Amino acid sequence: MIDKRYFVVKGKKDSTITYFEYDKMEGYDLSPKKNIKIKDAINVNKIVIINPSLMHKLASKKMNLKFKKLLECMTIIFDSDNDDASGDAYREGLNEISKLRLEAKVKYKQYMEEEEYNTLEKKLDILEQELNSRIYYLEQYYYQRQLESQYEEQDENTIGRRSR
Repeated sequence: MIDKRYFVVKGKKDSTITYFEYDKMEGYDLSPKKNIKIKDAINVNKIVIINPSLMHKLASKKMNLKFKKLLECMTIIFDSDNDDASGDAYREGLNEISKLRLEAKVKYKQYMEEEEYNTLEKKLDILEQELNSRIYYLEQYYYQRQLESQYEEQDENTIGRRSR
């Protein structure tokens, strides 16, 4: 992955510096992941984006990346469904879906368009329904096998007895 760095440079023509009270401004907050110190550069702790179109693009991009990661996780779970007999992987997938849904609602809904947010919710609903149906079928399968084994035990017990 290419290491990207951005520098803010004051324009040569305009020598004024504008001060914003970003605590009072409504906008999309960004913070760097790591505290990187670069010599002869301005270190940034927080960026507040106030341009609505840029806020929308950033929120959409972040949610799309998180949704793609969730889809990759779901494909791994669906491909290895024969390995997990208890359905724990499916339940973990349901937890991840609920986490992403809550994060989208709390952090990104105000910055996303309503149509895009509704589309994301529909996609998450489809994934959740698929996981719930797989859990249901898995539970029914093991319940059926348990009943069959009980019937086999009863049959073995009745065959072994002799009446006088």
